Amino acid sequence: MNFEERRKKALDKGTRFSFVPRRLGVEGLPEYSDMPFNVLFSSITAINGIPTMGSALYEPNFSTFKKEGEVYSMEYRNKYGDDCWLRVSYDGQNNSWLGEKFVNGKSVGMADGNEWKMFFVHFTMLGLANGERCLFEKIS
Repeated sequence: MNFEERRKKALDKGTRFSFVPRRLGVEGLPEYSDMPFNVLFSSITAINGIPTMGSALYEPNFSTFKKEGEVYSMEYRNKYGDDCWLRVSYDGQNNSWLGEKFVNGKSVGMADGNEWKMFFVHFTMLGLANGERCLFEKIS
C-alpha cells in the first residue's frame, strides 16, 4: 500500500489529535492555575471524499468552580452549544487531574493523570463523539 492509499484509509477511518492547553491564570486567584484556559477536541476524517476537520472548543464556566478540601473542579461548556460539557478536577494532595466529557447528558469518556501535559494528551485524544456540537472545516 503506497502513501496515498494509507492516507485515504486513515482519513476514512478518522484521525484524532491531542492538544495541551495553557493553564488558566486569574490575578489574585491562584487556585485557578491548576485548571485549563480551555480544552479543544478534534478529529479529521473524509466527508464525501474531502478531508475535513471537526473541532469542539470548551470554555470555562466560572460559576461552577468548586473547592472541596484539596480538590478543585470546574465545568467547561462547548462553545457551539447543546448539552456538551466537561468536568475537570485537580487533586492538590495527589497532584493529579481527572477529566470527564459529557455529550447529550451521557459520559463519553474520561482520563486521569498526574502530569499536566500527559493528562491533556490522553483526555483530548478522545476526539469528537457522535452528537457533539463542533465546527467543520475543509482541509486543503
